Formats: sequence, structure tokens, C-alpha cells
Amino acid sequence: MARTAGKRTAKPAGSSKAAQQPLPPSTSTPPTPFQYAPTTLRPFLATLPTDHFYLVHIDRTEPTMKKRVFVVPIIMNLIITLGLCLRIYYAAPAYLEQIITIFGYETSYKVDTTQANAGELMNVVTTRTMLLMVDYFIFVIIGSWPREFIFGSQSLRFVGPVEWRRKLGFQDTEIVVRRGRKWDTPLLVEEVPDKVKTWQVDEELTIRVKVDSAMRKPYIAKTGYLLLDKDWDLDFKAMLDAHRLVESGTVKIQDLQDLALVYYQKQWLAWRVHEEPVITAQEAAQDSVLENFRSKLTDLGAEDVFFRWIEMVQYETSRPGGFTKGRQAEAMRELKKLLTAKGVDYAHFWNEIGGQTGLPGFSQQ
Repeated sequence: MARTAGKRTAKPAGSSKAAQQPLPPSTSTPPTPFQYAPTTLRPFLATLPTDHFYLVHIDRTEPTMKKRVFVVPIIMNLIITLGLCLRIYYAAPAYLEQIITIFGYETSYKVDTTQANAGELMNVVTTRTMLLMVDYFIFVIIGSWPREFIFGSQSLRFVGPVEWRRKLGFQDTEIVVRRGRKWDTPLLVEEVPDKVKTWQVDEELTIRVKVDSAMRKPYIAKTGYLLLDKDWDLDFKAMLDAHRLVESGTVKIQDLQDLALVYYQKQWLAWRVHEEPVITAQEAAQDSVLENFRSKLTDLGAEDVFFRWIEMVQYETSRPGGFTKGRQAEAMRELKKLLTAKGVDYAHFWNEIGGQTGLPGFSQQ
């Protein structure tokens, strides 16, 4: 696969070769840019469930900012709790009367079915059903917010924001751990029982998009509580576990900087998101050739042809069998058509940039 369409080999996630976990007895290697998690992370990884992706980074925002941010959900949950109490105050007598009515007592909710017509009976049934549905929504859906805020939930391993802040307080340096929401389940669970999950090209692309967008440096410069979104949730128990391990000296805080973690094919994998990749001399030379190719097309007013070429290489390389000689020839015919449509002399163009050697898609020739 061409290097531009493919992936560079990143530095190992650990600080030394000895910290690398031995490869499993398999010819496969972790999907780039992931590496097998180093042994230094094992105590922390042992505390995590294996059914989610995890993002870990360090929050260095001011404690005063963290306090101001945390006040907002406190006030919101207090308002919701007060509203629930008021609803109970007004709704409880109504429900009590309806229950009493069932046992034959005279109440304002009793309906004389012998006198009421079908329309009146339908109206009574509809009104009381709607009342029950609205209260169900209020107490089960909205009412779960303050409950989870204080006590957590099963998915949060029964640790909520209140316990997190009560035990951790507001520190200058905090470890933030996020876990994927429902989007990551299909990437970790195989539909066929007892079959090991293997990522496809489109699934790897989904992972890259989700992780890259969530770990952008300007984005993670915000305090952790502002990073809740539709794709990622805070894992409060994991954050407390991480701080406990760092404080005991079991894990170093720098080992938890800018990490993506996942349990894949019975191995923990780690990706240091902002770590610079190792570039070999061959890759550097390939970069130079690629830049020359792009610059020349730009000068000729055909920069869109460059991006179209990269798309073709990526697509053909991802197909079963790879970018074969036949597919390369077909791609070259398509490139010739694109250049000709732009008024570019095909043969003269290749002479000017020194031929095709080193371009994406021709590393296999």
C-alpha cells in the first residue's frame, strides 16, 4: 500500500522497549496507529471494563474554572429535584384518589358508566393515560438525571459526578477518562458468537474520526466536564482509579497523557494520539516526491486531480488483493483522462517530475 494511502508506524506507546507487552502468538499486528499497551499501563487497564473505547488525557485548567463549571450541573439538578418534589406534592393526592376509586369509594374520579356515553368514557381513559405517561416521563427519564448525578448508574459502575468531586476535589492537574457511548459497541462485539472481532477499513476510519475529533488539542484544553457529548461520556470511576494509582506510585501520570485505549482481539491496545510518527529515510524521500507531484499539478491548475488520485489509490489498496499491476494500469488510464481533460500534456508532465517512481500506488512496482 502506498504510504500516503496507508499508515506510518508510530512510536511504541511505552517509554522503552522493555515496557512493551509481548506480542500474542499470531502473525497479525495491531491496527495502526495502535500498539500493544505497555506493561506500565497494566494496573490501570485492569480497572477498566473491556466493552468500550477509552480516551485519557490530563486536565490542567485552573481549579476555579473547574468549580464554576461544576456549579452549573449542581444548580440544574437541584432545580430538577425541586420540580420533582412539587410534582409529587400535587400528583400524589390525585393518584391516591384514583386508587381509592378502584375499591368502590366515592371520589371525584368515579365515573358512572351507566350514564356516561362512549365519548365521555374515551375522554376519561385518554386523559388518565396521558397523565400516567407524562408522569412516567418526568420521574423515570428526567428523574434519572439527579439520581445518576449523585449515585451514578450501572453503566457508570455506580460512581457519579458528586462522588468523583467529593473524593477528588478540585486539583490543578486532573486525569480525565472518557469512554465511548453506543457507537463503539459494534466495533467491539462480533455479531457471530465466539468469533473474534476484526475491524474493516470503514470501521478503522470511524475510529480515527471519532478519536481525532475528540482529542484535538484546542478541544481538550477545556476542563473535563465540558467534554461530554453524543460520542463520549466521562468515566468517573476510571478517573478515581487513575488518581489512586498515580498517588500510590503504581502508574506515572505522564504515562496517561493523550491516550486512546481499546481491548481488541483479547489484547489491550494503546495509541498515543499526539505522538509524532517515526519517519524513515524512505518515507521522507517519498514525501518529497509526493509534494513535487502535488505542486506541479497545482501550478497547472489541476490540484483536484491530485486529490482524486489519492482517493483512487486509497480505494484500490483497500480492496482484496491490494493495488495489483492491473489496477495500477487502470488507475493510470484514469489519471491520463483527468490530466488530458485539464489540457495537460501527459508525457511531458511525467518528464518534468522525473517519472512515477516513489509516487503513492507505485511502491509495489
